[in-house]
Amino acid sequence: MTNLEMIKRAIGESISECAIPRGAHLLVAVSGGVDSMVLLYALCEVARVYPLAISAVHLDHMYRGDAAIADAQLVESYCRACGVKCRVYRRPVQRMARCADVGFEAMARKLRYRLFSALKLALAADYIVTAHHRDDLAESVLMHILRGSGIDGLVGIEARNGDLWRPLLTVSKETLLATAEAADIPYNHDISNDDANFFRNKIRSQLMPQIARDYSAAIVDHLAQLSSIVSAERDFLKRDTIRFYDAAFDDKAERLDVISYRAAHVARRRRLLRLLYDRLIGSVQDLSFKHIVQLDDWLMAGNANSRQQLMGLVFFMDRQYVRISSGLERCTQLTARRLQLGENALDDYGLRVVVSERPLAEYLQSAVKLHLAKRYFEQGLTIRTRRPGDYMYLKGMQGRKKPLKKILNEAAIAIEARAQLPLLAAGSEVLWGLGLRSTERQSGLTASSAPSIYIYIICCD
Repeated sequence: MTNLEMIKRAIGESISECAIPRGAHLLVAVSGGVDSMVLLYALCEVARVYPLAISAVHLDHMYRGDAAIADAQLVESYCRACGVKCRVYRRPVQRMARCADVGFEAMARKLRYRLFSALKLALAADYIVTAHHRDDLAESVLMHILRGSGIDGLVGIEARNGDLWRPLLTVSKETLLATAEAADIPYNHDISNDDANFFRNKIRSQLMPQIARDYSAAIVDHLAQLSSIVSAERDFLKRDTIRFYDAAFDDKAERLDVISYRAAHVARRRRLLRLLYDRLIGSVQDLSFKHIVQLDDWLMAGNANSRQQLMGLVFFMDRQYVRISSGLERCTQLTARRLQLGENALDDYGLRVVVSERPLAEYLQSAVKLHLAKRYFEQGLTIRTRRPGDYMYLKGMQGRKKPLKKILNEAAIAIEARAQLPLLAAGSEVLWGLGLRSTERQSGLTASSAPSIYIYIICCD
């Protein structure tokens, strides 16, 4: 069996396992690298015997100058040769990542899938198809291990996830390279894949070879096998959790049977809590392991008539049941208040804020103190609650800004509490937040030759 036949067989098996119907319209993501170029070629071969409609999309990240332009030209040329309609887009990923204060890889991934999803809808395509292969799968499993993932993360990459289809997960990189050579498939090498500043690249170019050399030559096979084992067991656990949910939680009354909950194994309890949040809130994206442990400890303690608020849900404990409701319904939106010179009484926030053009000794021991350039005040300082895009310059971060959302998540502040958390802000920069880490703006009050302003924040509660 040739390498191409092996790839076609792998695609056929994935079609069957992932229930890809005859005549499905596939939107194939083609970068110009060997993986996606071989994928496109193999899909066109498979479509000769199993009817498939194929379109292609290429995204230029505007990161590698002339090399990126060459990639786009190669993809367009090869798609024409294959009789496939291709659409090419350009996005300044590095600049967008810098503006959003996120990593290049994260921004690139977000933009790719946002673009691909929009184009899929516009073309009425059925699936977005990517060229992730077995080596990618192994790298993803190892990455998740290093990041402290739970069982679900050890699956690594799923062959089918909604409208995303990855038919090459059982195919090795070596097989793809050999196929490209044998079938004379053109491709370009993306030098950004050699940049060890990117986490995945570092794992691929440094850690995986070291493990293969010094510890386990079959590390890729072993990690792929781990993914397969965990995937099956994860599916079993999902079904078990749904059965537990149906038995212990009353959807109509929105209450949890505490006796059934406490009798369950800790693994079932934790998975049940994640499912509760997924169904009642609609997402578990910000729900950390720390949150799950905190809530499980409270439920197991069983203090009657107690109350717990956590990440958007409110739990009320009685002897047999825990009633659950959305904490978001109890939050009222507070009005932003622009600060004026002198004393600002902000009763709705439980604060008193004094703004002065000179230091005030009487507040040095009783207030949070900020010494700012006067331009902050002239542009407008407000006490308000959080908004999308907020960020802070925390002490010790060498001038790097950090999204407020990440700071709140790390502090495990409940969603309902976030909605009313008082913040001192200048535009999207948060200079101070009640109970949050100190910012670079909260330095000692020292004399300065530049025009400045002094802020004293006193909590009244």
